[in-house]
Amino acid sequence: MLQALFNPRTLLCLLVVVNSGFVFLTDNKLAGLPYLRELYLAGVVGAAVLLLAMWQRPWQSRASMWILFMGVALPVMSALFSWYHFEQPLFYGLLEERRNFLYLLFFPALYLMLKAQPTQEQLERYFLIGGLACVAVGFLYYFKIVPENAAVAFNVDEKDYGLNPLRPDRFSIGGSYVSLCAMMLMYRLRRRIELVPVLLLGLFAAYLWLVLQTRNTMLVWTLAALWIFRAHLHVLVKLGLAMIVVGGIAYMVMPAPFEAQYERLMALVQEATEPGGVRADTTAIILRDTAANWYVGMGALSLQWQGGFSRLYSSYFYLSDVGLLGVLYRYGFIMPLIILVYFVGFWRISRQCRNKGDLLAAFVLDMCFNLINLFLSPAMMYDGNIAALAVAAFVYYGQVRVPASQPADRPLERPAGPVGLPIRSGR
Repeated sequence: MLQALFNPRTLLCLLVVVNSGFVFLTDNKLAGLPYLRELYLAGVVGAAVLLLAMWQRPWQSRASMWILFMGVALPVMSALFSWYHFEQPLFYGLLEERRNFLYLLFFPALYLMLKAQPTQEQLERYFLIGGLACVAVGFLYYFKIVPENAAVAFNVDEKDYGLNPLRPDRFSIGGSYVSLCAMMLMYRLRRRIELVPVLLLGLFAAYLWLVLQTRNTMLVWTLAALWIFRAHLHVLVKLGLAMIVVGGIAYMVMPAPFEAQYERLMALVQEATEPGGVRADTTAIILRDTAANWYVGMGALSLQWQGGFSRLYSSYFYLSDVGLLGVLYRYGFIMPLIILVYFVGFWRISRQCRNKGDLLAAFVLDMCFNLINLFLSPAMMYDGNIAALAVAAFVYYGQVRVPASQPADRPLERPAGPVGLPIRSGR
């Protein structure tokens, strides 16, 4: 029993699923269990430090240099800036930027891949399990089967719209995983239309609309579908017709829910086109204060230290809410260098793997949309766990010569010489 539990392949599956964050406390504190994310982060950092101590030549990998820059150098720089500008203790600065340390997930993930030797299809299956776990937990909260948490924070909608926000019952659980799973399924359907992937994609779409309720993500999915099926428009037409038929039948049976959702859609569109709001105020404050500070970074303040930004600006000022401008506030004139390292580094690492399956192609496409949505996407600072797994997969499958569709029972072919970052013998 224990031998099966601690099997490298089982541990890799468990790591990928838990990394989805389906039980972690959400940003608005409405759902999830407190402190589980911090326990997971402590485990990731501890495993990374242990593996770095065991590695023979960790500094010879460009991927590890990229990871250490994003996952160690940036949070330390932010903590130093906040200490210098606001006299915030370094501990609180690191605590505020703790999510950056999830980039260190690269090291345990790559180690487990080297030990488990998964095919790309198996890794895709692990991600799909993680995405479905997020969907299951999200719908449990949405349908009130599991009650929401009592303590609520970061509720920008309530600030903008009072007691009747346009997006009630919104739970941000596993948005990044669900998007990756959706893109992965689109790539699979491009090759062949099958019932199970169509149903799963419909489930993820329903989860996006009902539970996540993120307008930017809805637009990204639409653009992703147009890009993936650009040479197979007949497949997209077939999927669209199938969804129209199913939706039409459901509307004839139960018209009231569809009418309510349509009214909410129109309200969301109207709200998105109106100027002002909390994000506009946050943007104005950032541009004003960074210019007054000669574009020198000011770091980020922790809520655990004298109330954080709430004592300076307002309780609705969050750097995570404004994407690229949050990076500008933290690092000032260094921001262009960070952007260059982030996107160019990821692109060069991804090119190590020539034979990309559906999941690896979804990683690249997701990063492309992060670049397109650069001003609003918080992925650079808050999705380090996704980038770390992607980079580990690129490094592993780029060094291990295995077809993307190789059967699970076929042994992998290793190239001569070290694979990725070599592990000392005897470990």
